[in-house]
Amino acid sequence: VDAIYRRAADLLRIDEALLRRRGPEEYPRMANKGTAAETLQLVHYQDGQEYTAHHDFGYSGNKNPSHQSNRFATLLLYLNEGMEGGETSFPRWVNAEHFEELKITPEKGKAILFYSQLPDGNMDDLSQHAAHPVTDGEKWLMNLWVHDPTFG
Repeated sequence: VDAIYRRAADLLRIDEALLRRRGPEEYPRMANKGTAAETLQLVHYQDGQEYTAHHDFGYSGNKNPSHQSNRFATLLLYLNEGMEGGETSFPRWVNAEHFEELKITPEKGKAILFYSQLPDGNMDDLSQHAAHPVTDGEKWLMNLWVHDPTFG
C-alpha cells in the first residue's frame, strides 16, 4: 500500500502526505478535510459485473458545504489480468479513424490516471468512464480518488 501511495503522489506531482490521513497541525490548509484523498479502495468484479458510464467528479462525502471539495483525479491500478472483458472505457473519447471509444485492457501492475476537473474547477465531461462487464474470470483493481483542496 505504501508503494501505491508513493506512486500516486509521484504521478500527481504532489506531496505523498497529502494522500494520507493527518491532523490539521500537519497541513493547516486542509484542516477541515483531513486528507486530499479518499481511502484507497479494493474493487472486485466477477462474471457479469460492470459499472456503467459515470463521472467521479462532484462527490466529497462531507455534508457540510464549507468542507466540500471535488474529486479532481482518479488513479486505477490493475491487480490482475487474463479475464475476458473488464476493459475500462472512456465513451466520450472517440477514435476519429474508427469511431470507437477509448478502451484500456487490464494488465497486472498497469495504472490509469485521469482528471475529472478542468483547471477552472468545472467538471471535465471527457472524464466519463465505465467498467465493461467481465465475461469470464474476475477483475481486481485498486482505486484512489484525489480531491482538489483549492476548489472547495
